Amino acid sequence: MIEKIAHITDLHLDEQFPFEDQSSARKRFDRILKSIKDDNIDHVVCTGDIGENKGIPYFFEQLKNMNFSITLGNHDEFIEISKYYRLGANYDSKKIYRSVVEKDFKFIYLDSSSAIIDVEQLIWLRKELITSKPIIIFIHHPIIGLNLKVDEIGKLQNRKDLTKILTEVTNEVTVYCGHYHMESTLVYKNITQCITPAVAFQIKKSIDKILTDTTRSGYRVIQIKKTELSSKVKFITNAD
Repeated sequence: MIEKIAHITDLHLDEQFPFEDQSSARKRFDRILKSIKDDNIDHVVCTGDIGENKGIPYFFEQLKNMNFSITLGNHDEFIEISKYYRLGANYDSKKIYRSVVEKDFKFIYLDSSSAIIDVEQLIWLRKELITSKPIIIFIHHPIIGLNLKVDEIGKLQNRKDLTKILTEVTNEVTVYCGHYHMESTLVYKNITQCITPAVAFQIKKSIDKILTDTTRSGYRVIQIKKTELSSKVKFITNAD
């Protein structure tokens, strides 16, 4: 039996940029969610930048009948998200992170909302990496850098520390992330990093400037068959 997980990221619901109205980002999310349901997927992981204001309750309302998990992005506020989602919520550090052990994989959800993995979370992570199972990590920020302008201005500040911890283990580590609004797959030692396109809009791969593309929304379908892991990206063309 193949388990499918839909990975969505960077919805930016009800934010002004790059849309002038609240409905455009919501329509994009609705189309993505319809595609996910049409593919008979009921497990969704969102890696942050959900949105603001009334976009947040709208997000949780649309997913209320589905099995879903989230991590926080740099546009998300713990105080707002924790009103609707409490799994892994640490009210002292104002972070959301947790792990789940399944039959063939260990899932780890990290909180990079402050553009850094804090010391407390790093200590916790070291302990969570002690497992015989291959590891799947969901996080908002990419861990492996890209030679692009977007990486220069928006990178995870202590990704060297995080990379060191992950490469010290012998497990295969697959990282699913967002933040850069593009599709990318990179391999570094035992780490495979898959950046998933954004629901809201894409950013073109450029080394010297930030160029947006509002014509497409995207998400990733992750497939798990025993210990085999694969994924593919799906794009939806937007008229609005």
